[in-house]
Amino acid sequence: MREEVIERLLALNRAFYDGLAGPFARSREEAPPGFDRLLKELPKPRPRLLDVGCGEGRFGRFLQAHQAVEAYTGVDFSAELLRRAQSRVAGRFVRRDLSRPGCLDGLGDFEVIACLAMLQHIPGRANRRRLLREMKAHLTPGGRIFLSTWQFLDSPRQRRKVAEWQQEGLAAADVEPNDYLLTWQRGGSGLRYVCLIDADETAALAGDSGLRILTHFRSDGREGNLNLYSVLSHSGYD
Repeated sequence: MREEVIERLLALNRAFYDGLAGPFARSREEAPPGFDRLLKELPKPRPRLLDVGCGEGRFGRFLQAHQAVEAYTGVDFSAELLRRAQSRVAGRFVRRDLSRPGCLDGLGDFEVIACLAMLQHIPGRANRRRLLREMKAHLTPGGRIFLSTWQFLDSPRQRRKVAEWQQEGLAAADVEPNDYLLTWQRGGSGLRYVCLIDADETAALAGDSGLRILTHFRSDGREGNLNLYSVLSHSGYD
């Protein structure tokens, strides 16, 4: 993907999350069922956790309600979403552009790194692989990466959100396979860039990054399969 297209998609998502931070945050008040299953995957005793793409802090709120972590660090690109997270979650919050190399520098090492519903918003497979490798570099030996990706094409209701690239002045040839433009119509209207990262692509990205998949599961949504959750670890660790 050309760099100018990547920058255009990043700008689109920045405008979406900054402009619609309020309705977006209100849509995420309730923790999805998949979080309960992730809770069982946390290392013992209570780990230090880095939430990559923490948004308005939904996962942090869930973890602290269960007294599940020793320390929480949230990182996101959106100042408005971080402000909302800080108002409701105890922890350290850092604003970073997660599309850039070195975006996790100086944050430390963690027993768990969560990246929930965020990797799908990084344009370009090479950039997604780079971010996953950076997460691995900040993972302690034997630690876990929690990954979730939106499986929107499996839902007829969600498929209706798919828009034509022409709405953003682009063509399918400008983007990579499984890249989509999705509409939002809840408390406002907008467009987002999303990549569909399925189980096969998750496995490929993990392998390219020196990680292995400990478990996969589907959860959430009306049908119970809207999101794909993956628990990863360093190759060679259980």
